[in-house]
Amino acid sequence: MKNLMHATAILLAAAAVASAQYAGGPVAGGGSISGVVKVKGKPPADEIRIVQKNEAQCGAKMTAHKYVISPAGEVRWAVAAIDGISKGKKAEVPANLLYDNLNCRFEPHVLVAPMGATLKVSNNDDMLHNSHFFLVEGGVKKNLINMALPKKGQVIENNKILRKPGLVSVQCDAHEFMQGYIWVSPHPYAAVTDEKGSFHMSDVPAGTHKIKVWHEGLGEKIVSVSVESGKESKLVVDL
Repeated sequence: MKNLMHATAILLAAAAVASAQYAGGPVAGGGSISGVVKVKGKPPADEIRIVQKNEAQCGAKMTAHKYVISPAGEVRWAVAAIDGISKGKKAEVPANLLYDNLNCRFEPHVLVAPMGATLKVSNNDDMLHNSHFFLVEGGVKKNLINMALPKKGQVIENNKILRKPGLVSVQCDAHEFMQGYIWVSPHPYAAVTDEKGSFHMSDVPAGTHKIKVWHEGLGEKIVSVSVESGKESKLVVDL
């Protein structure tokens, strides 16, 4: 855990530098990157968390979604991001960026969000949730905001949660078994892996890039990839 925190701190410091330097615009002669994140060896089993509140709605136990790994070792909920990129395509800011309290979970478990966007936080459960957001810097969680959402269907908008690049940890103060993450990116070259461990980046400037892959339980790894104009570069990242 100590090594993971240290690695995350380095990653966040690099992201902060990149945010001040990145310029978005048309990409001429770019290519694409398609990757798969896998785990070496026997995949760890997902954690089981005991529910101590609202058991009627949530059940007595819940899987943590920390280790969602296919039989082939493909890792769900990892983040892949180009490190240190200063110029590329313009970031698209979605009009409806939503982070939901649903079925006693944060949905999605890991969200990649553009820096500076407005985040909508919603509650679609028939119970009170307290969504507590922390910016993780230097291995330390720094309080951002705590949102009380007592009513089903309630939505709160906030334009401060995503002000800084890096990792945001999200917890529910009313349900300690609930945990989620938001990866705030200063550029558009960041993605969350799907159920097959896959991610894709388009309109990547030609050249050699470093890809940083982060996962909440498996740690972090850096790999290099060469992108050629008009071509797709493929890579497999083993954590």
